[in-house]
Amino acid sequence: MSGSGPHQVVVETNPDPGINEGTIFRPADLGGGAKYPIFVWGQGGCSRDGLANEAAMAEIASHGYFVVADGTPGSTQPNRELGGGGEVLLAYIDWVIAENEKPCSAYYKSIETTKVASNGFSCGGLMAAGTAADPRMTTWGHTSSGTFSPDQAFYNSIHTPVLIVTGTEDSVGADENGARDFEYISARGDIPIMMFAKVGADHGGDLWARNGGEFTQVNLAWLNWWLKGDESATGKGMLVGANCRFCNDRTWNISSANLP
Repeated sequence: MSGSGPHQVVVETNPDPGINEGTIFRPADLGGGAKYPIFVWGQGGCSRDGLANEAAMAEIASHGYFVVADGTPGSTQPNRELGGGGEVLLAYIDWVIAENEKPCSAYYKSIETTKVASNGFSCGGLMAAGTAADPRMTTWGHTSSGTFSPDQAFYNSIHTPVLIVTGTEDSVGADENGARDFEYISARGDIPIMMFAKVGADHGGDLWARNGGEFTQVNLAWLNWWLKGDESATGKGMLVGANCRFCNDRTWNISSANLP
């Protein structure tokens, strides 16, 4: 499998406890001295199918990320409970970090364990929100998702930059939920946050398009910025500034607060 990035992508599962409920998307070229940040993803509907957003996951992995998507390939297990699942994503992070320290592991010393992010689509975005308070997180976000009502305790638990991606014509109201999260988080005054709303897009936007579509391009640029320190046109420069690609695209409404 591949995306638009320089790395060929391996998709695999593992029976070990802690990872046996997930699907790994990773660069094929491990062991060459490069270290890849960790990215975990919750599926729409809290589905247990690890390939539900395979194009988007492969795209991110192809740019040098160790990705774990919730669920196993083609699984038909009952969906996870709405509003839960953060502990599942955190267990994947635990496992990957532990594997990085094992000389017998295929991933030994190939993971940048200090750079960790989560995101998810719809119900999976609430799974990602369940990781926000963990001290290991570098950033998190949600895609066509958001809390159903204000939760100040949750907002107070956030300690990292936040990305929200949605469509303006979301048929299940995730655009309103995302906008509310943006309002409350930005009001704290200390958390960098951006919201990208695609004009006319419905739930999930173009996540299923080739390489995960523009929704994934936004997510990837954000990861490049916060996990790899990329301030060029493939990172921060794609999202912020007079010449940024999305800033000059009238099909996107962009809001931001507390940016460095």
